Order: sequence, then structure tokens, then C-alpha cells
Amino acid sequence: MYFCLKNNPVMPFHYLKPFFRNLLKKKVITSINILGLSIGISAALVIYLIVQYDYSFDQYEPDGARIYRIVLHGENFENAGVPVPLPRSLAPVTGIEQSTFLMGINDWGTKVTVPQANNKPPGIFRKQDKFIFADSNYFSIFPRQWLAGSPAVSLKDPYQLVLAESLAKRYFPDLPLQQIVGRTLMIDDSIGTVVSGVVKDLTTKTDFDHEAFITLATIPASGLKEDHQWTEWTSTNSVNQAILKLSPGVSATKVEQQISKIYKQHSSRDDKSFLRLQPLSDIHFNENLEGKASKPILVNLTLLAVFILLLGSINFINLSTAQASERAKEIGMRKILGSSKRQLVARYLSETYLLTIISTFFSLLITPLLIKGFADFMPEGLDVQRLWQPHTLLFLVILVGIVGLLSGIYPALVLTGIKPLSVTKNQTLSATGNNRRVWLRQTLTVSQFVIAQVFIIGVLVVNRQVHYAMQKDMGFRKDAIVNFYVPFDFSHPDNKKFVLRDRLRSIPEIQAVSLGNQPPAIGGSMTTSIKYQEGKKELDIPVDLREGDTGFISLYHIRLVAGRNVLPSDSSHEFLVNETLARMLGFQQPGDAVGHSLKGDHSAIHIVGVMADFHLASVRTAIHPMVFQYGQKYGYVMHVALSPSPDNWKKAIAKMQLAWRAVYPDQDFDYQFLDKTIQGFYQQEQQLSKLLSWAAGVAILISCLGLLGLVIFTANQRIKEIGIRKVLGASVAQIIALLSKDFVRLVAIAFVIAVPFAWWATHQWLQNFAYHTELSWWIFAIGGITMLAIALLILSLRAGRAAMANPVNSLRTE
Repeated sequence: MYFCLKNNPVMPFHYLKPFFRNLLKKKVITSINILGLSIGISAALVIYLIVQYDYSFDQYEPDGARIYRIVLHGENFENAGVPVPLPRSLAPVTGIEQSTFLMGINDWGTKVTVPQANNKPPGIFRKQDKFIFADSNYFSIFPRQWLAGSPAVSLKDPYQLVLAESLAKRYFPDLPLQQIVGRTLMIDDSIGTVVSGVVKDLTTKTDFDHEAFITLATIPASGLKEDHQWTEWTSTNSVNQAILKLSPGVSATKVEQQISKIYKQHSSRDDKSFLRLQPLSDIHFNENLEGKASKPILVNLTLLAVFILLLGSINFINLSTAQASERAKEIGMRKILGSSKRQLVARYLSETYLLTIISTFFSLLITPLLIKGFADFMPEGLDVQRLWQPHTLLFLVILVGIVGLLSGIYPALVLTGIKPLSVTKNQTLSATGNNRRVWLRQTLTVSQFVIAQVFIIGVLVVNRQVHYAMQKDMGFRKDAIVNFYVPFDFSHPDNKKFVLRDRLRSIPEIQAVSLGNQPPAIGGSMTTSIKYQEGKKELDIPVDLREGDTGFISLYHIRLVAGRNVLPSDSSHEFLVNETLARMLGFQQPGDAVGHSLKGDHSAIHIVGVMADFHLASVRTAIHPMVFQYGQKYGYVMHVALSPSPDNWKKAIAKMQLAWRAVYPDQDFDYQFLDKTIQGFYQQEQQLSKLLSWAAGVAILISCLGLLGLVIFTANQRIKEIGIRKVLGASVAQIIALLSKDFVRLVAIAFVIAVPFAWWATHQWLQNFAYHTELSWWIFAIGGITMLAIALLILSLRAGRAAMANPVNSLRTE
């Protein structure tokens, strides 16, 4: 690469030497520029890694644009699953090239037992969480590389099992993969399986990352139809998913219509629920259907990266144009010596690109620290190694090109616009040009502080909403409540869980124990459908469902506003309903619903009481209609209320562990505090708060670096004026005020501009919550005062240093 002056080639090192000499001469300004740019580039790089990682999901499936998942939509819900009989009823549907159905096994992890030869004790592996039932078409839609066995027959007959390579080596570490085929595994102590194939572990990202596949035909063959709702059209579980691959050129809408028609023919539900096809490309991003990422968040992250890069570039432009007068003579002399404007622009842009490359080097040192510091926010699987992938390096090259051009083009045009003859007259910068540059610097400075103040206000609003959600009365007791799953085989129920419940009730540090299904508020949903008929009025309503013994209501302090609690019974014939459902049924007074009947799946169920409304999930969603019924036979969650004193909790949990080991000696004891579970509902908001806090900190840092650079430059430009004022009696405070007033005015203008933007953005975000905090004026006031206080601190430190300097030093040349 050559740089030309007077049409003579000059070697790069001849050019680099004055460049680095100039950098060292202005150490502070150079450091500010490098720090601002490197922070911006590292932030953009981290955000790029997050966005690229999420968009890399499910890219390996052939013909992915023709792959869809059937999902259920209702009036108050969405579900990623379908009724279990539906996939077996799709034969009449035209336009489907292939279809597969996969079913989850249980909610608490699978136990795998590996028999050993020579009477050795079997190998036991608990909490294996990537097991599913699948049919023989699974690997046609989600292909894997086969290491042993054949895809044509490996998922054809009952009790067959296909393992991923890592699992196969875990269960049979001493056997070659080919010899693992034919070996037996016991699943959950009830299903004996034979390994029929081994597939290679996936190296690409996918939401269908299962590692063990039991033949779907095992369910009817082993008598598990009832446990897995084999013939039930009115119940849906999100782990039971139907995947379709449409024929080329077939419209998804036409297939949707055919499938919905079949669903309506078989389902007894009269509500407004329907089936639709969800594209494979939407599965990872659809939060309403258990997606693991959010496109709006990724878009906002991208905008955040742009803003932070702009802040760094604005610093560079501001400081470069502010120093234009110092380089004016150099540029003028180069023009007199024959340099063209094009050559000078190229020279200045080259300097900018070199500075950007240096900043990029420092950003590569900062990025691993950011990834480590924000590990909770990073998607699982994203690590520092992805920094050195080809696509990341290509992104950096493009980023350097854009940032270098954005930062350098305007200062280059300003500097090269100097007239050569003005150098000899010491009039390198015209008043008009100077005023234009001052106006630009002020505009860019205001822009920086607008961005910073919007971030500050955003942090305050998000933190306030998180605090509001955490502290809100949910309508039930959530403190000092412990929940845990109990081992339970639906096919062969036993009484062990009741033995454990009685043991727990005898522990003095425990106030109450109940057995049922999920707690009052959960992260997902448990729904069913009920019918209500009164005269000509007939309603079919999807409702949330909870089950438990008679102690459930009192343990959670759920208030009954009318009627009584349910009574023990072998069959469900009594309901408690919440106030919302009572109103939906048409009763103005909740107590009027008592004595009326609802129809469940099979029989009429009487309303015996009405519960006060309580939250069934996070405050994002409104309270849904719900029913509670007596049910402990199939209960799989133990609910334990500890004494309110935290000092007794360790004792209580230690005694709970002893009771557990006495009943389940070969099972691990895992528990969760309910209030911690509820905090998990707001993990996304907590991550957003952390991200915004980081973004606000970066924005403040970069903005204040720019402000510091401008103050330093202004103080240096006015150093003789300051000396004269001191000689004439001006105080330090007066001089600080003189140097600071213009910058304070810019921060105040930025605040006025930032408030409406911040109000609109936070108001829109709060609309995602059915229940949210209010936008109070003091939130915006704190944001403005915070930014003003930080700016005043920066101004006072540097302006104060200039004001306290000895005026003799600045005036000795006069």
C-alpha cells in the first residue's frame, strides 16, 4: 500500500512515523478516541455474537422453508402442542409430504437403568432430560448421521431405542458403537427398551436437540395409552408436537384449513380454538409458544449496538473538528506543496482507519470480559471461542470499514476545505466555517446526552417494574413455601408419596403439607375446557386447572369469597372457581355461582365455592378463569409451608431430606422455594435491566469522555483568557462557571429532547404487562439530575484545574 505526495510514492513507514508521533503528542485526546471507539466496537461485537447465534438455529434441516409445527390457538392461550390423536388422523389431508409426532416422557427427568453382566449392579442414570417418544419419520425431517443401525427400521417396532453418540458412550463406555445395538435399557423402571441405532451428536444449533428416541409405538404396546392421553381430543400438552413437511408449492393456509376441520370434527370443545401451522423459522423466536429468543429483543440489541457505535464516532468527530485549527497550517502547507484534496482526504481517512484498527485490537481484549460479565444474559452455548470464527472476523472487517468512514469522512472534508493562501495570513479558519463546526459539535454533543439520558430513564423504569412485580400481592402465600416433585408412575401408582407426606407433617418446623399438581402460579399453563349451560345460554370456556388435596387452599392462604372448600372424593365432582370465571358465567355476585354445575370431560361437576382472584402466572398476563378440584391420587408435587422464621428453615429442610431418604433412598432430593420460582418469571426483565444498566453506563462513559475532551480543548484554547481573568480578579468558581455554562446548557437541552422519547419507549414497553407500575414524573427528573450531576463533576474537575493554574505560565509569552 502506498500513499502519494506530489505523485511520488512514499513507503507506509514514512507515513506511520508522523502519525504515531502525533498520537503521542496528544495522549489524552488519543486515549479518549481509542477508548470510546473500542468500547463501542466491543459492545457491537458482543451483540453481533448474540444475534448471529440465535439466527443460526435450525438452519441445517433440508427444505426448512417447507417444515411447520402444528400449534393450538385459543381465545386466551397458545400451545405448542396438539391433542395426541390428531397426528393419527391426518391421512385425508393433502399437501403433506412427510409428518412426524414426538411426545415428552415426563416433567421431572427420565431414569435410565443399564443392566450389567455377571450379576454386577446395574448402572443408574437419573434426570436424563432429552428423551422423547418419536415415530419412524422423525429422522426424515430432522436428519442425523447414523453411526450404527438403520434409519429405515430403527424406530419401527415397539420398545426400540435410538441413542445419540454421547449418550451411547455414557451408558456403554466399554463397547464399540456397533456392539451397543441390541443392548437393553430400562426406562423409568417400567419400559424395557432395546437399542436399535446410534446417531452422531448434532454440531449445529436446533430447538429439536433430543438425544434419545423411544419408538412411539411403545405407548400402546405397553399399556400407557391412558397415561399419555392417547385418545383424548380435549387436552393438549406442549411436549406433544406434530411436525409437517409440506409438498413443494403447497400453501400452508390450505393445509391449515384441512387440519382445523379434522380437529373441529373430533374435538368436543365449542370454544374459538383452532390449529395453525407455525414455520420452522419462527419456533426459536416465538415467546408465546415457548421460543427461547425474541426477535424484538434482538432488534433492540442491534439498535443498541448502533447507538453505542454512534456515540464513539460522535466523540471522534467532535474532537477532530475541535482540533481543526491546530492542523490547519499542516493541511494548508501540504496543499501549497501540491497535494490534492483527494490525496489529503485519503491521508486523513487512513489515519482514522489506523486509529479504528488500534481500537478494534483493544476491543478484542475487552470483549471476553464482557462475555464473562454478562454470562447470565448470553444464550447457552455462546462462548469466547466464537470470536475467532470466520463470520465474526468478517463482521469486524466490515465494522472497521463503516466506523472508520463514519468517524473520519466529515473531519477529513472539514480539514481539506482549508484555502492554502489563508495559511500565510494566519486565517486558516473562517468565522462562518468555525460557527458551522461549533454548531455541529453542539448538535452531536446533545445527541450523545439524549441517548445516555434515554438509557438512564429506561433503567429506572425497568427496575421499578421488576420491583413492582416482585412485591405485588399475588393473591396467595408465596413466602417460606417449598415445592418438589415426588417420583410417581402413573401406570403403577403406589402409596409412598402419602407416607412421605405424613412424615413431613410430623416435622415441628413445618406448618402444613399438601399434595397436588402445580403451585398456584407457574411459568407455563395447565388448561382444560368446561361447559356451562343455563336455559338457552351455553358456554364453552378454556380454563386454567389446579388440583390438590383439601389442605391446598389453606396452605396457600387462598381466600374463599363464597361457599366452602372441596371435600375428599375418589372422583372429581366438585369445583372451586375463581371470581373471573364466575363473572364470565354471568354472575354479578360471585356467591351466586355456588350451587350451579359445570360439565367437564365426562360428567357434571358442582360449584361449591368461589376463590378470590389470584395470579396464575407473571404480571404480564391478566388473570384467567380457573377451576380447582380435589385430586391427590395422581398428585406429583409436594407443597410444604415452613414456619415464617428463616432461622428454622435449615433445620426443616435437613429433616425433609431425612424423611425423603427414608421413603426414596435411591432418589435425589431437589426442591425449590416458590418465591424464587416466581422471581424466575421475570428473568427476562432482570436481564433487560442488567443490559440497560450496562448500556447506560457505556453511554455515560463515552459521552463524558467526549465532554472531557471538549472541555480540555476549550480550556487549552482559552488558557490566556483564563490567565487574564485571574489577573483581573476572577475567582476559581467564576472561571469554572464560565467554562461550564455552555456545556450545562447542552445537557439541559438534551434532557428536554430525551424525555418524550424515553416516555414513549417505556410506555410502549409497559404495555407488555397486564399489571404494571405508573410512569411518575420523578423518574424522568432523576434521570436528568443524574446526567447533569455527572456532567458537572467532569466539568468541575477539568475546568477547576484550568482555573487554578498559575496565570504567569499562560501569559509569560505575551
